[in-house]
Amino acid sequence: MSLEDWFNRRWYPKKGGGRALYLLTPLEILYRQLSERRRIRKARRPPLPLPVPVIVVGNITVGGAGKTPLVAELARWLKERGRNPGIVSRGYGGRARRYPYQVTAQSHPLECGDEPLMLHLISGVPVMVSPNRTEAARALIDYHQCDVILSDDGLQHYGLWRSLEICVVDGLRGLGNGHMLPCGPLREPPTRLRTVDIVVSSGEPDTCVRQQCGELLDFPMTLEPSCWHQFNLDQTSTLRLPSGPEPGPCHGVAAIGNPRRFFRTLRQLGFRVMEQPFADHHQFSPQELHFDGKTPVIMTMKDAVKCRDFWQSHWWALEVRARLPDLFYQKVHRHLQLFSDDEK
Repeated sequence: MSLEDWFNRRWYPKKGGGRALYLLTPLEILYRQLSERRRIRKARRPPLPLPVPVIVVGNITVGGAGKTPLVAELARWLKERGRNPGIVSRGYGGRARRYPYQVTAQSHPLECGDEPLMLHLISGVPVMVSPNRTEAARALIDYHQCDVILSDDGLQHYGLWRSLEICVVDGLRGLGNGHMLPCGPLREPPTRLRTVDIVVSSGEPDTCVRQQCGELLDFPMTLEPSCWHQFNLDQTSTLRLPSGPEPGPCHGVAAIGNPRRFFRTLRQLGFRVMEQPFADHHQFSPQELHFDGKTPVIMTMKDAVKCRDFWQSHWWALEVRARLPDLFYQKVHRHLQLFSDDEK
């Protein structure tokens, strides 16, 4: 069992509630105090507004909750309505020589991070990476004339001005045991949900999650299989395919915050999954994915972009798409309208 699995089993107990890691309580208290001081300090010296709407999509827990697919969906929805969105990201796992770094199809995930590269490939919108997200947002406005900025993660990055905050809560795991790091998975206290503009539940919330969040859950979101991908010979573009491998045995590969969510999706498609979970943002080597050479290997798009240099013909990437109710889009549309009216 990896250290990540060890913590997850204690942070997300199966029957709800659960015990915190009491020996780490002093560290939790210290983390809470430092987090609160940082928030207050930023509130006293708020960042300067940007000339375009800035929509931050994030969560208050560590690990995946579905925020990146939601960013991709918002980018698609905005493009369909004639807007020119751009995406900013911290670029976790990447180390570029200089920032802000513009992601291209030729970018390497070790430079820009896996999620920014995936977002650029599936959305086609400009993606800019920088530890200073305000710097990245200004670059998108100046060089690409973006009229809406989407921030993939960054709910806790108070240096970035935002006009709309969307928090994604995992419908199955919720807020875990309700404790802050390192005793629990929370990066901010549960009361933070009351200050954001929209709370999205990724997946149907179970009983424990409803008890934790209650009326704060605004909209449900489902992640549905969208299309299959395989990388072209040039290794910088993908073939979008309407169908993938025949349902049957497969090796499911996932280095995301919650691999079991992906494995469950594959089983719903009829596959008999041999689970191959890895730590979030894991950098693969070819040897790690050479299982038997015949059985299809199916991975997430986030993982596929890290494997394109040694892509094999029996490997497949499954893209998922976020589905939300019309009321969600109406609320975002109203926000954009109000922002435009205020600017006039």
